[in-house]
Amino acid sequence: MPSDRLRCVECREPIPVDARICPHCRAVQPSPLLDVGVVVAGVFALLFGVVLAVMTVGTSRLLGFLLLVVGFGLAVGGYTRYIDRQAASRAR
Repeated sequence: MPSDRLRCVECREPIPVDARICPHCRAVQPSPLLDVGVVVAGVFALLFGVVLAVMTVGTSRLLGFLLLVVGFGLAVGGYTRYIDRQAASRAR
């Protein structure tokens, strides 16, 4: 298989790398920018949550801890999704 092709997430047919919609099943292909956006949002929420949790009291502190947990989940989840995609593309 040429290096400029990958497989559709739905029908697993080979498609061009720059295709955003599969020509076979019309499924929308996920964008790699989505993974980057999730990680950046997670890191931002994590840092903002740390600031709120450390420097405030009351409900704001609770909101800070919540942002800390959500930010950690988004950052780690986005990064592991990136790693999984890389492993899947190497396995083909």
